[in-house]
Amino acid sequence: MVTSRTLAKAIGDALGITSQSAELHLKTVRAAGKISFKGYGRAAAAMTGLDASRLLLAATGSLFAKDSLQVLENFGGLKPLRYPRSNFTLEECVAKRIEKALEKKTEDTSFRNDWRRTRPPRRFGSPHLAETALQLIEPMGSSTSNLPRVAIVRWLDPRGNSYVLTFGPEAERSGDYESIPKINDIYDVISSYKGANFFQIRAVKRDALVKIALAIQK
Repeated sequence: MVTSRTLAKAIGDALGITSQSAELHLKTVRAAGKISFKGYGRAAAAMTGLDASRLLLAATGSLFAKDSLQVLENFGGLKPLRYPRSNFTLEECVAKRIEKALEKKTEDTSFRNDWRRTRPPRRFGSPHLAETALQLIEPMGSSTSNLPRVAIVRWLDPRGNSYVLTFGPEAERSGDYESIPKINDIYDVISSYKGANFFQIRAVKRDALVKIALAIQK
C-alpha cells in the first residue's frame, strides 16, 4: 500500500525536489481535504491516482508550500476548452495519465468514454512533443490576478498516436466547437491573452509521470 509519505517522496524524486519540500506541499493540500486521509501507519489511507495528480499539480505550480492549495484551486478544476459538454477536470485527466503511464500493449481509447458525444482529443504532430506531458501556464503581474490560467496535457497511446488537450476555466468554454480557437501549444496560449506580457510556465516531462506511476502501483 502506498501511503501519503511514500507518495510525497515519489513526487519529490520525480520532480527533483527534496522529500521535505514535497511533504510540506502534501501537508498543505491534505489539510484542505484534497488528499485521502484516515489515519497513520497501518491505518493510513492508500493513495490513488487522483491523490497523486493533486499533489503533482500543487508541487509543480508553486515554489512555496504555502501556495500549494491556491495553485491546486487555480488549475485542478480547469476543463477542456474545446469540449464544453465534458465535465472532466485537469486533475482527473492528469490522474488518468499517471494511471496509464505504464501501459504499453493495448491502445488507449479511454477518451472515447470520457468525451463521448464530443469530438475526441486533437491529434498533434511529432511524438517527441508528448515527452512534455503537462504544462501549467499562468499570467504574471499585479494586474493579471483575474486572467485565466491554462494547462496543456499531451500523451501517446501505446500505438504511438499523439494527443493534446488544452484546459481552461468554465468562462472560456463554449457550446460551439468551431468557435473556440485551436490552442495546442504555448504560443497559442500567450497569443490569446489581452493585457498580459509576462507568464510563468511550468512543465513536467512524461518520465516524471512514469516514476510516479511506478511508485503508486507497487
